[in-house]
Amino acid sequence: MNEWKKGLVLFSAMLSPLAMADWQVDVNFEMDRAGKQHRAQTSVSLIPGEETVIFDNDTSGRSLVGTAQLLEVTADEVKISLIVQEQCPDGEWRTIMAPTICAGLNTPASVNLTNEFLDEFASLQVEITSV
Repeated sequence: MNEWKKGLVLFSAMLSPLAMADWQVDVNFEMDRAGKQHRAQTSVSLIPGEETVIFDNDTSGRSLVGTAQLLEVTADEVKISLIVQEQCPDGEWRTIMAPTICAGLNTPASVNLTNEFLDEFASLQVEITSV
């Protein structure tokens, strides 16, 4: 995110009473590739304008990393950007999914992705709470 947008998010967050809350994201990620499953479950706090690592798994010599960023908070919903990437054997990073999710508080949201070329299915469930 460029610095201008990050500053705008932080400035608008400071003006909002919603910014005083601590935001928690509960994440359940599952990926099935050619019969092998990879899973990650976590619960982390998010800070407006900052990218947070939500999971970092090393399975079968491949690193699987998920990050989240709190983009916007309104009275009705919270908007977060999620990125799930995998490090390939050649050292390059491949993005598995990069959704932007708008969800109400305590209202689970999910994203499913199928990659037929790689015989891969990925599922991401997210729930945002204020603590």
